[in-house]
Amino acid sequence: MELPTLKTKLKKAALIAIAGILFVVVFAIDVVNWSVDIDWGWLNASRQLFMAGAFLALYILIESLWKREQSPVKKLGFGMVLAVPVVIGVSLLSLAMTDSFDVKNNTLIPTGFEAVVSANVYSVVLGSTMLIVGLILRDLILVRRKKGTWRNLLILAGLLFASALSTLPYAHLETATVPAVFFGLSILAMVYNSFRLTWIVYLSKREKLFSLTYGFVLLCVFIILAVAIFGDGSIGKAVLFYSRPLRALIGGMAIWGAIYFGMTFASTLFHLPTAEAFDRKSTEVSSLHNLSRLVTQVFDFNELVDSVTKMTLEVCEAKSSWLEIVNVPSALTASRALFGGVQSDHIGETVSLKNISRDETEAIMSAGGESIRRLAMENRKAIVIDSVRQDKRTQELAGVNNKFGSMVVVPLLSHEKVLGVLYATKDMEFGFDKEDVELISAFADQATIAIENSRLIEKSLERERLMREMMLAQDMQRKLLPQSLPGVTGVDIDALSSPAFEVGGDYYDFTMLDEHHLGILVGDVSGKGVSAAFYMAEMKGIFQSLSKIDRSPAKFLASAHEALIDTIDKRSFISLIYGVLDLRTGSMTVARAGHCPMLFRSRSGTEYVKPTGLGLGMGSTHFFRKTIAEETIRFSDGDCAVFYTDGVTEARTKSGDEFGYERLEEVVRSAEAHSAVAMRDAIVMAVDRHMEHEAPEDDLTLVVVRWTGRKQVL
Repeated sequence: MELPTLKTKLKKAALIAIAGILFVVVFAIDVVNWSVDIDWGWLNASRQLFMAGAFLALYILIESLWKREQSPVKKLGFGMVLAVPVVIGVSLLSLAMTDSFDVKNNTLIPTGFEAVVSANVYSVVLGSTMLIVGLILRDLILVRRKKGTWRNLLILAGLLFASALSTLPYAHLETATVPAVFFGLSILAMVYNSFRLTWIVYLSKREKLFSLTYGFVLLCVFIILAVAIFGDGSIGKAVLFYSRPLRALIGGMAIWGAIYFGMTFASTLFHLPTAEAFDRKSTEVSSLHNLSRLVTQVFDFNELVDSVTKMTLEVCEAKSSWLEIVNVPSALTASRALFGGVQSDHIGETVSLKNISRDETEAIMSAGGESIRRLAMENRKAIVIDSVRQDKRTQELAGVNNKFGSMVVVPLLSHEKVLGVLYATKDMEFGFDKEDVELISAFADQATIAIENSRLIEKSLERERLMREMMLAQDMQRKLLPQSLPGVTGVDIDALSSPAFEVGGDYYDFTMLDEHHLGILVGDVSGKGVSAAFYMAEMKGIFQSLSKIDRSPAKFLASAHEALIDTIDKRSFISLIYGVLDLRTGSMTVARAGHCPMLFRSRSGTEYVKPTGLGLGMGSTHFFRKTIAEETIRFSDGDCAVFYTDGVTEARTKSGDEFGYERLEEVVRSAEAHSAVAMRDAIVMAVDRHMEHEAPEDDLTLVVVRWTGRKQVL
């Protein structure tokens, strides 16, 4: 056993022993106080110190074993697994206990030995549990911390300890004002710190469901604990008898847990409807090294791997070196000649050797070298063998090749995937120092990047093909949108559609149903790219054909749903809002299929028009018809109707603050709407300012309809 590992284990054992001994001493003092009715002030003071020392040793032990890198959801799950059995166990124990406590001069007196035992058991178990809960809450609050987060946490801890220590001069049941004040302040600090729930936003939907479950269970558990600790039952009296300061700390932690986990449950429930938006994961490609000489050799794989092994010999004066490709890149399999005849579909094939033969490397692998390779791959770091003859991992190699004194084995890693293994050997033992290992690791990293570049060449060809496909889809989408705005008397119309990517899913269209009725359609197709463009084309055909059969927006949407339900992908849907404007009366009938509500500005004010309705492609035809509804509004001179997609309301700042419906309503209400284009520009500029001029993450579509007051003659 290595010396550092032994020291760590001895330290942990010592902490366990110290805590155990001190808890036993505290128990012994309690037994003495119960047996002998004498007030030994010095003994009780020592008891408080022993108890504090025991919990301090326990805290140091738990902190040394603590894993801060766990995800917040795993920490919640761990807290639930810890707290639930503790509550159940303590509750069952309280039911089994027969002895209780009497009161004398505001002091609790145990009626029997069983009460003394229960007080010690309750307090140690609950105190240890709350230590762990405190660490869980600390880690959750410090996730994505801000400048003052740690300071606020320390203030809370200080108030909790102040409320606990201020109870020392008082008897068990004596009324105390100062501790109550400190405790009230600590509760305020708990509430303030419990708003640190930023980690919930970044959870996937599955993690949010777990967080919701864990938060609810923990909320219930800690409410039960808080009631039990501060109540008049056997548990509360037992902990109070054991130590009033400890009860203040344990009870405070229970209340804090109830507050934080309650807020966790509520916040997760609030974020659950938008969980899918955070499930999309983006991949980053970064280069950590300058490839230098290897970059120019990436097209010649033989020269590339030969340079790696040759430079390995030069930089660390190794005797021999060889390189294995463990998992051959797919981009290279089409050109097996690059490997010099090596079968590229085999695992662990040697592709370059210096000062060692292929037969020797195969003999090394057969004699135990394969275990060294596996160890390097599993540990994801360089393995240094200072003495091949004495090291237990390589003793078998000494009989195969006596010229090996020391060896370095370095894995080639790319995005946590092992591409190959680089070996270097020297005649002398302890031949590789720390600098040698770092240099070999650097060349291994360069080789990894160069091999990855070979893959990127193939991917770039695929990207070019996809780009051509995107250009085709973009051209298709541009042709699907109206090439000109309808010119009708009495109505000023303007529209804008800006895709966030090459091809978006937003769509708008107009059609004259007859000489007196104008149909206005705005929609959003789920998904992007070519599939969205095809759905847009299908929707345009449906709109142009079915809208003139019946002027009712609700009936049109129901017919469109029926036409799409058998062809649309089950994972896709189309949200639409459709309005039919009567050019004679200025009335507009609106129906909505899961789309953003229309915003209507009139002389009397600004309001959202939001009739009910599901998205197209969702649910059966019968159910869809039952949910769809219509609303009718009437335009007066200067009134405006704004149709839009969620790219407007969900436009976010870097910090995640959405533009939202309230800001949109305020912009529309206060804009100088002397024309439709003026209203459109006011909204677009407001959204751009909100996003701090960053590129939008979603498509943005606006259609503004302004009534000029010149109605058609009936």
